[in-house]
Amino acid sequence: EGGCLGLRSAHRFCCLLLSSQLMSASGGGAASSSAPAPVGYAQTQDSLGAAPKPVGMPARAPMPAPAAPAPAASAGSRGVRPASALTMDENKAAAPLQANTRSRASALPSDVNASSMKGVPAMDIFVTFEKSWSIQDALDQHAALAEQREVLSEIGKNRIRVRQTQLSFAELEVEDALDASRALTPVDAADVQKVMRLASRVRAAVRDLRTASRLRQMEQGIVNKHMAQADAEIEKSRQEMTLMKEVIDDKSLLLATDDSQPAPEVPLDADGKPLQQRYKYCTNCKVGGHGQRFCEYFLERPDWKTYPNQKWFEDEKGNEYHCPLGKKLVDFADESHFSRIAMYLKGRAWLEEKTKVLELGGSLIPETFIIEKGQWKGSPPPADDQVSNLPWFVKEADRNWGTSVHVCSKPSACLSLAKPDATYVVQQHIKDPLLMDDGRKCHIKFYVLLLGFEDGIRWHLYTFKDGYLSISPNKWSPEDLSKETQVTIIRSERIVGWKAWASAYPKCKAAVAKVIETAVNQGKLEGRLGKLQFEIFSADFIVDNNEDVWLFEFNMSPVLKDPKDAPKVNDADMVRGALSVVSPWDGGGPGNWDFAGEFRGVAPSPKVTATAAPAQQGSTTAPTTSA
Repeated sequence: EGGCLGLRSAHRFCCLLLSSQLMSASGGGAASSSAPAPVGYAQTQDSLGAAPKPVGMPARAPMPAPAAPAPAASAGSRGVRPASALTMDENKAAAPLQANTRSRASALPSDVNASSMKGVPAMDIFVTFEKSWSIQDALDQHAALAEQREVLSEIGKNRIRVRQTQLSFAELEVEDALDASRALTPVDAADVQKVMRLASRVRAAVRDLRTASRLRQMEQGIVNKHMAQADAEIEKSRQEMTLMKEVIDDKSLLLATDDSQPAPEVPLDADGKPLQQRYKYCTNCKVGGHGQRFCEYFLERPDWKTYPNQKWFEDEKGNEYHCPLGKKLVDFADESHFSRIAMYLKGRAWLEEKTKVLELGGSLIPETFIIEKGQWKGSPPPADDQVSNLPWFVKEADRNWGTSVHVCSKPSACLSLAKPDATYVVQQHIKDPLLMDDGRKCHIKFYVLLLGFEDGIRWHLYTFKDGYLSISPNKWSPEDLSKETQVTIIRSERIVGWKAWASAYPKCKAAVAKVIETAVNQGKLEGRLGKLQFEIFSADFIVDNNEDVWLFEFNMSPVLKDPKDAPKVNDADMVRGALSVVSPWDGGGPGNWDFAGEFRGVAPSPKVTATAAPAQQGSTTAPTTSA
């Protein structure tokens, strides 16, 4: 049979067999064969399918095996997402070649070209570089990126091999068509239909050859682009590890100590002078809140670098706590004990808890009643027949964001809404609230920055000239007791264009200043000797028709949006301005932060130095000082 086919047909038959083997090995399965797959392909498939994960990477998605295109997956803190911009629609690109495959003697199965790339994984899984906060994270990431490059390299080779096979088929078809043309006899040349069929065959073969050549070039370009990006991601990781090595070699950092421990010795250079820090350092200790966000904004500055974290200790519930590597004192960390700048105010509970802030707010806050353990604490509200038809709000004292707010029509219904083991504040709606032009209720999200200085006495207050309105989706009515109408939570729009803002802003500013001044004078807010402390928080105000402002609560962990989360409306300018006030630098300024007053508080007690030896650096015991 092979002799009948002739040498060229036998060559084509071998190419077909090779293609079938390629498809079988890649999972496309155009034809089954017991012959071994091309050298390296089956081995690559096995090795990729069982690719070992780097140590310490349980959260990462496994690398895709070449047996089938792998879908996009999420892998914890580091996303594994398709690089759609780098992916070519293979089936669409191959369509011209499939449509024009109508050669007489190619003997190719009808689905070889159609499915030739279906069984080969697309290069559309891409692990991108992300900032690492620990040495182990950096090592894991570099290992994952290097493994990814190896996988992409093998996938690219296999894709180029398939495209090259398609090109070889097209070249053979052109040669066959030309040979058939040369072999045309004078008798056959007189047959117009035969000549037209032969000419059509030649044109189709040339068109297929051109398409196959273009697909081969396109595929090579896609592979090169992916490999270049993979190399770029690896280079970013390498540079990060190099910088991390430089950072941890900085011997100028001191150990963080408790108040009860003696101050550590200051490292000296060869001339006996104190060592100077090469950079300013920040550490993400994974406490939560806005700590990582503040680190990322500090790292926008050229003189700030990441100082890696390590495990600090583990509590009885198995929760891990982290600290800077070597338990060093850095310029900023979200674990206040290890930071020269604390991101939490000492005494913040006096502003956050709704029952405590009543002592500071006085007449700025609407009349408030308290439910404790299912009973009224202190004076109860008036009887039902002695109050207006405005709704009543029952709020759990230690909850925020409207997660535990109930609405009722009469004060007598309030007790039934309270859980026996919780504390609540109860308030009636203010009279004559200022509504939006379309009759919807709104309240002001007013942002505040408070700094306590290293002397433990001085405090600076700033208020933000811009803010947000939280607007109900429904037209307001005192008879409508739905939370959607009465409880405004979500930030709806910027406040600058609001008609009442010009008169409301100075009143809100003065109200916050009065509360903070009272808290500082009474020692509710405590200074930290030798440590700068700050916090960005918000205050909720409602304006009435008399343009008076009413304070309802403070939120010590307000919602903040970054440009990557909300490109059009975000709080980047507010955060950058606040951090420029906290830690000034030449490239930034306060922006819309408005100085609202300086206050002087009670001097904190000096640190007491113990005579005992300092704790060992390797200890996993947590410090007992308050954050």
